[in-house]
Amino acid sequence: MSLMLLQTTTTEENSQVLMKDALKSGLVSCIQKVPIESYYYWENTLKQDKEILLTFKVNQSDFEKLRVLIEAKHIYEIPEIVGMPLDYISSKYQRWHNETIKTLKDKF
Repeated sequence: MSLMLLQTTTTEENSQVLMKDALKSGLVSCIQKVPIESYYYWENTLKQDKEILLTFKVNQSDFEKLRVLIEAKHIYEIPEIVGMPLDYISSKYQRWHNETIKTLKDKF
């Protein structure tokens, strides 16, 4: 089964590290990057920050490895790591996803 792992960071540098390391690890086939604005409560204060949302496509069997990689490379004390199952994936996209992960694992 494939999942989407959602993850946020505040710096372009950190987003680049996370994306490159995730792809080179062969754990993901694709990552999307979107600028967002987040509102949250942290250390007894309401916060508002510009962040970068990263959406990773990962197999369920590799989710834990990706979580460990993100936590090791992330600049946040408590990085957001949220996984969502993909109830539907077109067969062509699923085939591409699987082939891409295999290629990356073999390459790196």
